[in-house]
Formats: sequence, structure tokens, C-alpha cells
Amino acid sequence: MSTLTGSEAGPDGVRERLRARWDGLGRPARILVWLFVGTLVMRLVTYVGIAGGPLVGDEAFYLDSGRALSNLLRDLVSLDGPNTAELERHVVGSGWFMPGMSVVLTPLYLLVPAAPLALVRAYLALFSALLLLLTALKVRRTLGNGPAGAMLVFPGLVPTYSVFGAAAWGDTSAGLLVVLMLCQAIDMLRAARDHGRISWRDGVKLGLFAIVAVYFRSSVSLLVVGMLGITFVTSLVLARRSDRGRVVTTYVAAGLVFLAILAPWSLAASTSLDGRVLTTVSVPTVRANAFGDRDTICFGECDPGSSIWFSPLRYSREQGRAAGVSETVVADEMSAYARRHVTAESYARDVGINSGRYFGQPARFATLLRWDGAPYDVVPLAEVLTLGTFYPACLVMLVLLGAATRRTFDSQLTLVLLKVGIIGLMAQPFVHIGGPRYWTTMAPMLGIGAALLWTMRRERRADLPQRRGGVATWLFVAQIALGAFALAVVATMGVLAI
Repeated sequence: MSTLTGSEAGPDGVRERLRARWDGLGRPARILVWLFVGTLVMRLVTYVGIAGGPLVGDEAFYLDSGRALSNLLRDLVSLDGPNTAELERHVVGSGWFMPGMSVVLTPLYLLVPAAPLALVRAYLALFSALLLLLTALKVRRTLGNGPAGAMLVFPGLVPTYSVFGAAAWGDTSAGLLVVLMLCQAIDMLRAARDHGRISWRDGVKLGLFAIVAVYFRSSVSLLVVGMLGITFVTSLVLARRSDRGRVVTTYVAAGLVFLAILAPWSLAASTSLDGRVLTTVSVPTVRANAFGDRDTICFGECDPGSSIWFSPLRYSREQGRAAGVSETVVADEMSAYARRHVTAESYARDVGINSGRYFGQPARFATLLRWDGAPYDVVPLAEVLTLGTFYPACLVMLVLLGAATRRTFDSQLTLVLLKVGIIGLMAQPFVHIGGPRYWTTMAPMLGIGAALLWTMRRERRADLPQRRGGVATWLFVAQIALGAFALAVVATMGVLAI
């Protein structure tokens, strides 16, 4: 067994080994390293500008929930009974928020129970940077250097995205988990193409990525279902007839993992709210505020002095207690009453307004987190760089939805999955009040999509043969159908809104 000499073990030896490793990297890998360093610098710059900023919106709930979960772990270690009242109040709460970010914050509050907000933001910035790194490495292994680098540029170098990384929202983390799920699906389908079968262990990984994404943001549920469905059908098309039973087993494993991890939250929320809760219960109130008459949500005007969210919540709880039914039942009735005069035309106009909010002011949340005591104002940087990259990325989104290719299996498959992801996330303005924070979930897919469009251009220039028959035809039909669906929805909403 060899041992290191003094010079090899000292600082000079460490530097030599690091230099040798660096020299062994190819040029693309070095570029990726520098791009990731750039994302770290951007996070440091934006962190200084928001470290002392206020909590905004849902952040306060996630911090309280993280503290409650850390207290639960302390109780379990000390063999004390859990404080169920605290868990109901701060973890389940109104049933509006999945506890993914709360779980992320739990280790911090275990170590530093009274962690100041500046430390919380630093911890979240580090967590999001590591998740971005892990995702970029997975993208590199699955899709290559180009897509990984494109994702590190957009959204990795976008200031507003970095701001979100230091905030207690789950939007950015959910987007990265969706990318991990996409890469896992591609790996599985390659295995099915090359070997005619896939392992149930791959299904477990796919289900794990899917449910963790939902835990960060329940709004990705439609995307997750769509991606699982497309992957399952494509696996059946690729597999030999004798191996299709194993394919079914693989996706059953994915479903079982998904449901097993979802169950603790779903059961706890259902018990606490005395109603059936799968993910969250905010949809009725959201739909009432987005498309109904806000002045009649509480069967008339709600109590003044609170937001459009919490006044209806209080009312539904009070009415539920008085009637002896679940507050979720009352919320459904309130939502139906507020939307009783909604027409197809009014709905289409509201969808247009929500879409405008979704795509308008993409740097707005940096202004909400700005810190007056910071050595510099991060908002001008956020606005210039975010506006300069966000709208070109929106153009990439439109091109992806309309694109189609027959050239290579990888390009066909990646394009189909990206279309499913974009359409799934763009359901947001159809069910929810739009806002400029939601684009951060889609952003990593748009970075990968830009690299895919460049690859497709190179494939056309190289005049690669077009693939036909079997899975190639299925993937081409799926591309056309998804693009046509998106166009039909936009056209229909436009006609109705005019």
C-alpha cells in the first residue's frame, strides 16, 4: 500500500494534483466549471442585496413550518410526545402549502433554533446552488455539455433567479426537480430502446423525482402526470412484447414510491382539515379570486382588514364550525357562488390578464426583497439582466412549442418531454392568478430547450436522415399533437376574449 510523501501531502502536492485534474478536463468541462463559478458569484452579489430584506408572502409560513418540524425531531429524539397542535397550526395550516421547503429548512433550525433571517437566506442560497450543481451534472451526463451549460447561463446567471434561490419559495427547486425527472425519463427510454427493458429501480428514481417536485410546488402536478404518461406510453412502444410486463412493473414501482411519500402529508392534512386532501386545498379560493366576483366570495363581502386570501379562509372556517362540516366543503361552495356568473368570454379575458401578469415584470420579486441597508441596490442589475434574458427565453418557448423533428431519437424525445413540461406549467394562468415569480419553475427547461434548438439546427445542416416507423412516428405525432393543442388553446382563448 503506497503512502504519500511529505511533498505530495503538503500544500504544493495538493496544488499539483488539482492542477493535474484541471489539465485533464476538456475545454467544454472547463467552461462548465467557470459557468458554475459565475452562478456562485451571482448568488453572492444578489445575497448581499437582499440579506436584510423582509419576508414576503408565503415565506413566513415556510419558516414557521420548518421550526415546527425541527421541534418534532427534537421531541422524537428526547422521547417526548410530538406537539400535534403546533404541527397542525404551522405545518398543515390551511392546507395551502406543500411542506417541501419546510423540510429543507428543518436541519438549519435543528442546529440554530433562533436562526436570523440573514442566515436563513444564506442557507437557502447554498442549498439552491448545490441543487443547481447536481442538476447540471445530471443534465451533462444525460444530454451533454451544451444543455448543461445553457441551463447554467439561463437561468443560472439571471439575478432574479438567484434572488429566488435565497428565498423560502419552492418554485426554483421544483423546476430543478422537474429537470432531474426529465433526465431520468430520457435515461429510462434509452435503456428501453437499447435493451428492450428497464429496471424497476429506474422506476423508483422516476417516482422519487416526481413526488419531491410536487412537495416543493403542487402546481407541477399536471406536468408530472403528463411526463409520466408520455414516458410510460413510449416505454411500451419501445419494449418487446415479452418485456411489456416488466415495463408495467417499473411504472407501478414509480407510482408506489410517489404515493408512499405523498401519503404522510395527505393523511395529516386530511385529518387536520377533516376533508379529503391530496396535495393542497387552495384551488377553490384561488379560482374564486382569479375568475369570480371577489365582492361575493363570502356569499357577500368578506370582512375588511385582511387579504383576498385570508378573509375567505377565516369565513370558511367559521361557517364550517357552525355547520359541523369541513372548511374545505364551505370553500368549494363559496368558490362556486363567486363564479356563478362566469362565462366563457369572461374566463378567457381573465386568462389573458393572468398571462400578462405571468410574463410581465419578470424582475419584480427582486424589488420586494431589496434591503435598504445593503451596500448597493441589486434591483437595477436584476432588471437589466433579467429583462435581457427572460424575453428571449420566452421566444425559445414559443419556438419549442411549434418545433418538430424526425432526425434523432434523443432530439425527438427531449422535444416531446419539454413540450409536455411547458404546457403543464403554462396551465397556471388558467387556474390561478398570474404572477412574475412562476417563470422560475419553467426557466431551467427553457435553457435546455435553447440548446436543443441549436442541436436540431445542426442536425438539419448535417442532413441527417429522418427516422420513420415505430417509436419515431409516435414521437413525431406527439410533437405535432402537443404543438397543435397549445396553438388551439391560445387561439380559442384569443377569439373568446375579443
